[in-house]
Amino acid sequence: MKKLMIILFLGSTLFSFGQNEEKQRKMLEDFSPEQHAILQTKKMALELDLNDNQQKEMLDLNKKWAEIKVKKRTEMKSLNKEEMSSTDRFNHMNAMLDDKLAHQKELKKILNEDQYAQWKKMSHQRGKQLKGKSEQKAYKHRKGQK
Repeated sequence: MKKLMIILFLGSTLFSFGQNEEKQRKMLEDFSPEQHAILQTKKMALELDLNDNQQKEMLDLNKKWAEIKVKKRTEMKSLNKEEMSSTDRFNHMNAMLDDKLAHQKELKKILNEDQYAQWKKMSHQRGKQLKGKSEQKAYKHRKGQK
């Protein structure tokens, strides 16, 4: 009986975390690219201890990057991924990686070596978290869950 109670408690806790993440994601989608860039810059300033000049440069870069992401996201939504040829998918992925490389070069110009190393570490951790979430989502989709 205790095991059942613990399992139910953990399940409900995990379920509520999932709902909170969904609410948080939807809330972020409501923001304009500029608002998103401002929030991202402030988070980076806190995490990387950016000085005032770095914050201004990061804000400009984040605004530019946020607009690119919105444009790319809109393009992706309009595409039927199943009907894309392998060449189209390759070109899209190649362009996306080129954008990321350009963004990374700009970051290197703004951040010092320690800040850049810390950003790379944080970026890697976020990537692992996102990959885990997308794998969970794919698993649920295959199982017919939502």
